[in-house]
Amino acid sequence: MKRSLLKIALVFLACLVLLAFAFNGHPTVTKTDQTYIDSFLTEWKIPAQTDSIHASFDREVAFVSRVQDSIVKNFDGAFHPQEAVGNVDFYFRNRAGVCYDKAMLMEKIFSSYGFPIRHMYIYFRDDSTAISRSDFFKKGLTSHAMLEVETQKGWMTVATNGNWLGLDLNGDPLTIYEVRDQIKAGNLKLKKTNYYGIYFFEAFRMPSNFLITYGIYSRHGQFLRNAPVEKALNSIGIKSKLPDYNLRMLLYNF
Repeated sequence: MKRSLLKIALVFLACLVLLAFAFNGHPTVTKTDQTYIDSFLTEWKIPAQTDSIHASFDREVAFVSRVQDSIVKNFDGAFHPQEAVGNVDFYFRNRAGVCYDKAMLMEKIFSSYGFPIRHMYIYFRDDSTAISRSDFFKKGLTSHAMLEVETQKGWMTVATNGNWLGLDLNGDPLTIYEVRDQIKAGNLKLKKTNYYGIYFFEAFRMPSNFLITYGIYSRHGQFLRNAPVEKALNSIGIKSKLPDYNLRMLLYNF
């Protein structure tokens, strides 16, 4: 009896693992994406040789900063069909996008030039009630998308609706958790502050009242198309209701 239960448990666990990997997603850079990424960088006059970019921490920051400036400055907020999210050719033609569009475009650019990235799903409340993990599952959740890139000195926060970076006054990188700790203590001081856009937390009644989950792209599952399962379902008119997630990035939450 015990052996039978163990076998059932193992089979169930194996099925869960297979299901998790079947819907695991990542905004991969296609050949078409790379063509338009190159066009963006040429237009913005940003040198893009991988070896040169990673020659030093300062050069890494300079590249990230110039890409961020160009996107935040030139992209107007706009909603568009969800199937266009992450399509670099769409962004090149339309120059429009909200936080998750800008996050995914930056992620594709940075990853194509050798930066490990981790996507951040940030959620918060508009009132003075403290945010909790259970709020993630509530309807009407207010959220924001940003990212971190891994530099030679560690992970650095990259904003999307403003052009500030997670860099302290000494030029050392800050994760979003370190940024939040400094906001909470009332002593956030950044080397690169906003001169385009806004701080996502500046309108909060409690500026540090937000939580972060790495690796979640959307709760509704319509941003990433995961092959072969989701593409096959979409081809016959079935949309996945599972959240878009990346398993490797999810591990950063633990």
